[in-house]
Amino acid sequence: MNEDKLRELTAFDKSAYTEELEPVFPNCNNAIVFESSGLYAPYLDVAIRSLISNISDNNYYDIIILTSEIDIYDCNLLRSEIENYNNVSLRFYDPSKLVEPYINTSRYRYLNLNYYRLALPWILQKYEKILNLGMDIVIKKDVSELLKIQMSDTEYIAGVKDLGYIGRLSMDIPKEELNLKNPEGYINADVIVLNNKNIRRDFSLDSVLELWQKYKFRCAEQDAFNVLFENHIHYLDMKWNVFPRKMNSIIHIAHNSDENIQIYKASVKDPYIVHFAAFPKSWDYPTVEYAELWWYYARKSPYYEELIRRMILANKGLIYSKLSFKQKVYNKLAMFSRKHTNIFIKVGKKVFIKYFTNSESNHKWGKLGGK
Repeated sequence: MNEDKLRELTAFDKSAYTEELEPVFPNCNNAIVFESSGLYAPYLDVAIRSLISNISDNNYYDIIILTSEIDIYDCNLLRSEIENYNNVSLRFYDPSKLVEPYINTSRYRYLNLNYYRLALPWILQKYEKILNLGMDIVIKKDVSELLKIQMSDTEYIAGVKDLGYIGRLSMDIPKEELNLKNPEGYINADVIVLNNKNIRRDFSLDSVLELWQKYKFRCAEQDAFNVLFENHIHYLDMKWNVFPRKMNSIIHIAHNSDENIQIYKASVKDPYIVHFAAFPKSWDYPTVEYAELWWYYARKSPYYEELIRRMILANKGLIYSKLSFKQKVYNKLAMFSRKHTNIFIKVGKKVFIKYFTNSESNHKWGKLGGK
């Protein structure tokens, strides 16, 4: 076998990546940003398809994928969905050079994608606002509305309160953990607007990323955003980041105040963005609430067959009638009084991981979702 030819034929192709990030549309210096590995390209495709299905002809959509792993084949597939739109751009950019010095000297280990998020204002130097989205979402409303929100001169980010995290403050997360003055104001970072102009004015990249040297965060850059920008957060309508029911996050949400639960109940009826933040994911378990909407876009994706293959592998051996029964039992037990919750949650996590995760990838998601 000719090793040189093999290397040539299998070399990673970044020819679809852009070298510089500048706004592509006139009078539009806002961007929509995702971070992704190559493995998650199929899920990213579904999220983008749902985004494109809700755009307006009167707005521009400058979409940027931060990655170092998506190859030319996947770049072309992802780009194929925007070919017929004159007001949509989709580009790929590798920000590794900017964050590598911080990764190499970090006291704690985090994913490269976590660094990308914290460094966004400096990766996209020529943009004033960024809407940063996670991949485990399905969109039902025009997201350009989020880039039009008016933020004050003292506000750095905009986001939705994370009812999962807030509920855990009375379960398994100490309120003092992040030393926040108002831990009940903690936001989720998978739908977040960054006011780049204000952040760059008051912070340097060094001052932001040195946080990784000081703390070992439970929720990575999400914790860091909340620590850095507490009291300077613009709160969005909860409909912009709704955790659906029939996921393990509902256990945590149930431990919120009556006021928060009433807001959640109203939001989950008519969400603008559905966020499959916990476990099981919509792509593994199609009866999660609003998973049918996620699969509506998945059926339009060139990755559809791959998504089916992954779902089969993830659920191999599960008997759905039994799974449904265990789900009901688990949810009923979750309504125990708070004094029993800490005991239950330790047992519950083991039950959930054992019966709801039958693949290596799902074990990881289960542990992340239930930690």
